[in-house]
Amino acid sequence: MSDESAREYYDIVSKTFASEDDAFEFYNSYALEKGFSVRKSYVEWDEANQEIILRKLVCSRQGSREEKHMKREDRKRRPRHLTRVGCRAKLVIAELKETGRWFVKDFIDEHTHPLAPPDLACLLRSHRRISDEQKADIVEMDISGIRKHKIMDILMMQYGGYDEVGCTARDIYNFCNQYKQETVAAGDAKTVISHMMARQERDPDFFFKYLVDREGHLKGLFGLIVDDECKGHMSRDKKEPHVRLFGKLEEVS
Repeated sequence: MSDESAREYYDIVSKTFASEDDAFEFYNSYALEKGFSVRKSYVEWDEANQEIILRKLVCSRQGSREEKHMKREDRKRRPRHLTRVGCRAKLVIAELKETGRWFVKDFIDEHTHPLAPPDLACLLRSHRRISDEQKADIVEMDISGIRKHKIMDILMMQYGGYDEVGCTARDIYNFCNQYKQETVAAGDAKTVISHMMARQERDPDFFFKYLVDREGHLKGLFGLIVDDECKGHMSRDKKEPHVRLFGKLEEVS
């Protein structure tokens, strides 16, 4: 180990952090500089099983693919390239109960694979980001009917290259799909609530309640249909009151 590497090692193992998130941000920034990606791994909880007291952060190429996935005979798709090659690099942090700060319990900086060059390291999984400004542009282009791969081409021209965009074409596909699902879910929630309110106006014995989050997305919905025969929603084999929760019938006690 060179003097420079030794100084870097002792500088890292002597660090403390205000939180687990701070430690992750530090290790992820370090990984970006070195050319590898980071993921969260093993965790330990306190005796009450309420708070995390130890976390292992590892190189994303740590571990190996399970053998059962390698020899599947019913595979319909071509297997993905192997990404986990048993890399030993890790940063283990633990919380010091007396101060609440996190210290480095173990640090290994030896990799079993080549590291990515600076112009490609930013495209590794833990370093990719779609900024809020990019999200707005992507949504606008997607609504305009521009195909996803063309959106990526436009962003590359805007930012001056693939490595300057900060995300991949696959990230754009995933973001657009997630955005559409959330938009449809919000629209469906409004449709359901409107239907329930109209039903309540027609039927004074119909009762319902709903919950929405800060963004207006539906979190909870239940209703009770009361009839003249048993004052409850009839099942085929029981004459007891029921409430419908997300499409399931639950008996009212």
